[in-house]
Amino acid sequence: MKVEVRPLPNEKWHGKKGQESFTRPKKYTPLVDADNMTYATGLTSEEEEKYGKELNQDLTANYNPEHPHSFWDGPMAVIKLDNSTMFFETNKTLAFIKVKNMKASKYIANSIREWNEGDWPEATHVIFDEDEDVEEKASKVSAKHKAIVEEGKLSQSRKLQIVLILSGKDLKGQSSDFIKVAMNDLIENDPLEVLRYIQQDKKQISNQALVIEALQKNILRKVGHKIMYHDSVLGGDELDVALYLMEDENNEFKIRLMKAVSE
Repeated sequence: MKVEVRPLPNEKWHGKKGQESFTRPKKYTPLVDADNMTYATGLTSEEEEKYGKELNQDLTANYNPEHPHSFWDGPMAVIKLDNSTMFFETNKTLAFIKVKNMKASKYIANSIREWNEGDWPEATHVIFDEDEDVEEKASKVSAKHKAIVEEGKLSQSRKLQIVLILSGKDLKGQSSDFIKVAMNDLIENDPLEVLRYIQQDKKQISNQALVIEALQKNILRKVGHKIMYHDSVLGGDELDVALYLMEDENNEFKIRLMKAVSE
C-alpha cells in the first residue's frame, strides 16, 4: 500500500507558499510520552516483535532517560519530510514503521478533515487520503450551496452584522450589491463558518456586532485579555461581552452603548 504525505499550507516570512516555498525539510522521531515513559511509536506489541525481528532491531517503546534507545534514538528512526508530496510504500518494513510513527505524532495530521477541524494545531504535514479529499470537497460544495441559499433569506442588517463579525469590515452605507459581494467572499472562503453565524441566535449576533463596532470606535477598549468600558471589565472577548449584554439587568447599558455607537 502506498501512503501519501503532503506538507500543510504554511506561509513563511519569505512570503512564498506551496511549491514556491523553500522551507527546510522537517525531521521527526517518535516523541516520548512522559506519563508512561514510552516512545509514541504507534506500533502494537505484536508489530514491535514482528518487525523487530525483520530489522534485527529492538523496537520496544520503553524510554530510559539515561540511555539512548538503540533504534528510536538512532538514525533509522528519523522521519524526514520534505516541503513536497512524499510516498511511503508500507509493504516495506521501515516505511511501514515510519507511517505508524507518523500516525502517532502530533506533527503529522492523520487526515485533512481533522486538520481543518483544528485537531492538529502543531502539524506541518498530513497523511493524505484521496477518497477523503473528494468527500471533503463535496461537503464544502454542499455547505457553500446551503450558505448561499440561507444568505438570500437574511435581512440587510443581519448581513452587515455577519460581515462585521467575520471580516471586521463595517459596511454601513454601502450598496446592497457591495454587501452581497462581501458575503459571497466569506462564503467562498469558509461556508461552514458563515452557516454557523447564520444559524446562531439573532440577538447574540446583533450584540456581538455591536461590541465589535464599539471597539472599533474606541467606546470599548481591549486591555490584554479583557474588554473594558472605562474602568469596568465586561468580559474576555467579544462573545463574552455579547452574552453580558443579553442579560436583562444590563439592558440599560446596552441602550447607552448603542446610542454611543450611532453618534
